[in-house]
Amino acid sequence: MKRGVIIVSGVAVALVGLFGFAIMRERGISAYLKNRPEPVVAVDVEKAEARPWTRAIVATGRLEAVNGVDVAAEVAGRVVAITFQSGQTVALGASLARLDTDVERAQLQSARAQVRLNTLTAQRYRSLRRTDAASQAKLDEAEANLVMAGAEVSRLERTIEKKDIKAPFSGVLGINRLDIGQYVTAGTKVTTLQDLSAMLMDFSVSQKDLSQLSVGQTLEVSVDAYPMHTFIGRLSAIEPKIDTASGLITAQATFPNEEGLLRPGMYAKARIILPSEDQYLVVPQPAINYSLYGDFIYVVRSDDKDAMRAYQTAVKVLDRHDNLALIAGDVKPGETIVASGAVRLSNGSKVKVAETPVLKVKPAVGLD
Repeated sequence: MKRGVIIVSGVAVALVGLFGFAIMRERGISAYLKNRPEPVVAVDVEKAEARPWTRAIVATGRLEAVNGVDVAAEVAGRVVAITFQSGQTVALGASLARLDTDVERAQLQSARAQVRLNTLTAQRYRSLRRTDAASQAKLDEAEANLVMAGAEVSRLERTIEKKDIKAPFSGVLGINRLDIGQYVTAGTKVTTLQDLSAMLMDFSVSQKDLSQLSVGQTLEVSVDAYPMHTFIGRLSAIEPKIDTASGLITAQATFPNEEGLLRPGMYAKARIILPSEDQYLVVPQPAINYSLYGDFIYVVRSDDKDAMRAYQTAVKVLDRHDNLALIAGDVKPGETIVASGAVRLSNGSKVKVAETPVLKVKPAVGLD
């Protein structure tokens, strides 16, 4: 019995001791946290600027030549001559290939002879008709036979012309798809022909931007192949109908390509330049933070003890260009904002300006 009482008493003492230790530990942690200095986060800062800004509508699309076709045979025949080289630049009407015309030329001689015969026959019936020696029906038949013979001559002449395959416009030829002696049918591809002097770009934008579009607007076009080169063009057409499935409206831009750098089929990015606006608020793009509730930046202000603190301020990003962002919100020009290092911040965090950059940011550049 005494042994059981001793065991129970020992367990009770141990529990009281553990409970007391836990209370003392919590009090110790609370005292440490209460007396610990508030952490200071090192950040990079920049000044919010009020500056002119050229806004733009950004879109992507695919390039097309101002004129571009697959040259094909219009009639069937055997290839007897190929008169171009792959990649050659040709002028309007240049002969590219010829098909065998022996049969058509023989038929043309026969048709011309038939025209001469029908001409004489028609003249004879006209004379006979004046003296009522022939009926009007015979004269009408002779006149009709003459017209049909003339039409056959024209048909054969056009067929012979079509067997000389020519360039429909000036441009650069693609790869030759023919061989001498090859029999081709109507529609057989000979090569491609592209006029690279100017390019077209079709693209789609949201219908909410329709009011800001007008024919003649300036565009800046860039492609991955030449990332440092900007091509300047003009908005040449706007589709009159909005796509009911996507809600987008299609537009077309035209721009010169004198250097021949661009090729049909390239994907390109276009910036449709809108009228310039004065004194917009501009900040570096890395200063923008994102959340489910919207975009925000950290504005650095002094508290009542002159300590620098970062406060979350909601903003709306209106436009972006290079490493700059155009914003609207409760931020004043000249205010100090956190440019980098914000990942460790919360609203009201104490901050200091980092001695070395927290994040290497591309320097701000001027806008057009």
